[in-house]
Amino acid sequence: MELKTNFLKPVDKWVYCKKDEFVCYENILVGKGIFIRFERPILEISVDECTVVRTENEIALIDEGKIVWRRKLKSSAVSCRGDKVAVGIGKRLIIFDKEGKEILRMKVGKIFALDFDEDLIVVATDKGLKFISKDTWNVDLKANLIKVDFVVAAANYNEFYILTREGDVLWRRELDEIVYDVELNDNIIVYTLEGTVKFDLNGNLIDIVKEKYDFKFVPYPNIYIPKKISELKVLIANLKEMKPKVAKTYLKRAKKLFRAGRYGESYACILKAFENLKDVQLSLKIPKKVFLNKEFTIEVSYKNVLYENVEGLKVDLTDFEKYFEIEPKVVEFPQMKRGMFVKFEVRAVPKYIGIFKVEVNARSNVDEIRREMEIRVVKKRIGVSFRRRERSLLELIE
Repeated sequence: MELKTNFLKPVDKWVYCKKDEFVCYENILVGKGIFIRFERPILEISVDECTVVRTENEIALIDEGKIVWRRKLKSSAVSCRGDKVAVGIGKRLIIFDKEGKEILRMKVGKIFALDFDEDLIVVATDKGLKFISKDTWNVDLKANLIKVDFVVAAANYNEFYILTREGDVLWRRELDEIVYDVELNDNIIVYTLEGTVKFDLNGNLIDIVKEKYDFKFVPYPNIYIPKKISELKVLIANLKEMKPKVAKTYLKRAKKLFRAGRYGESYACILKAFENLKDVQLSLKIPKKVFLNKEFTIEVSYKNVLYENVEGLKVDLTDFEKYFEIEPKVVEFPQMKRGMFVKFEVRAVPKYIGIFKVEVNARSNVDEIRREMEIRVVKKRIGVSFRRRERSLLELIE
């Protein structure tokens, strides 16, 4: 364990969780003038009178920049309120006091998230939400984030709910990205990977602010990355005819890195795979053999699997004019909903013999693609196949 007060932010590392002024750079906790290095990546942090962090193999309570106590255990959720810490371990909920003494233990089901105050504990389990007070009752709702206050906030990936303290759903909103934190005050502020979304208490949208982080951020990597891997599998299957070999390679590597617990590197591969798929949606095919003064066909196609709607897609082939007679020079695609495939054929005739590099530029309402192609033009040899056949016959006679 290492504590420092003077440090540089480890910007080369990925961030899996953040809270208030605390930022967790993989296995390093940074904030409030402290720098604490843990053995394994920090997956969750809860801040109240004290601070508790959860890594892959331990939990630790921190107060005034010092570790008060720590436990070597694999937990799935933590929450710190006042001088108490709630921990989910397998199917058991355990509450510790500030000194690390166990004051409550109960079996609730496989735990994914939890939070509590003086009068109410809410635990997200594989059987739904479990509300624990003087009585215990269940709510049929899945969640990976819980916040208990004058109301209860719950998030299941990008689905956000506000419930009463009795467990009745007041309203639900579907957001664009995974929810990793929430503030409950006069308004409700929801923190997602893309930024903050503010609602009033009735669920009316007040504001959306896009966030640009000064660190590499992927919250809830154990939830977010498997979901992105599943999405990639589907997209690659839908683009099978486009032969997305590069994306397949990145996907394979992302799976391997995730299994090794190298979440940031895994997510980096996922991002590269998505970037490659953007490019692969556009396909340009030419014949293997192109002959001087002989017309050939350029097949220009686009399959939309990433976007809800693609409009104004134009593929500019004017760079071909330097070496080819070509028509049309610009291919304009119709509006394409997700899943649509459109193909055009462009006629071209080579002007010269040689190897030529040409640039293709495509632009739409959602993306810009630049592609460089190399085309080899040769002179067609007339009668070559006949002479070869003739030699072969003479050889047989001999």
